[in-house]
Amino acid sequence: MLEGDNTVATFLANSYHGEYQMTQLTVKERDYLLGIEKRFIQFREFVCAMPNVPEHSHIEWFMSLNHMRLIQGNMSNDISFLACLMAKEFLAQRFDVSSLDMAAKAQGASGLDIDFISNAQRVIGEVKTTVPYKRAKGDFGAQQKKSFSADFRKLGSAIADFKFLFVTDNATYQVLQRDKYKNLLPGVEIVMLNSSNL
Repeated sequence: MLEGDNTVATFLANSYHGEYQMTQLTVKERDYLLGIEKRFIQFREFVCAMPNVPEHSHIEWFMSLNHMRLIQGNMSNDISFLACLMAKEFLAQRFDVSSLDMAAKAQGASGLDIDFISNAQRVIGEVKTTVPYKRAKGDFGAQQKKSFSADFRKLGSAIADFKFLFVTDNATYQVLQRDKYKNLLPGVEIVMLNSSNL
């Protein structure tokens, strides 16, 4: 399946400028991508085969939505993993990422999202897919601030040659440009992951 033009893995491996090749993916990363692709295909097939549900048929809607949820599994973990691969793609432009396996650590597990050695230099990073809470009006919500604070502490306390905070949402990136957050991240490069830098 990895050879197909429409696979998630092929899309990521050949994304943007074609500089990030499939050979840079580890076996575990490829397997994880295949799992995402399999779930995506199952989800699409289920939705396409779904009959029209009668209006106000809450039981049938529940059964359909519940089945979709079972197929997709923990989508937040999948999104985080894909964002980590995007971060790896960014890092590959500046470092030797051959020792970096984004599937080696379970998504959501404790510890740094990125931690590897390149040419005798330690490179670390955190990857955030956070979207600012709407009611916070241009800032993070209380729980989001708590999560970011934990990541700031991890990055700040670690000894490394290069430190990165990767984000995938432009509004999040803009919030982090404020002095109250930037001052908490001395020596940390904040990177907005998008097509212009991958």
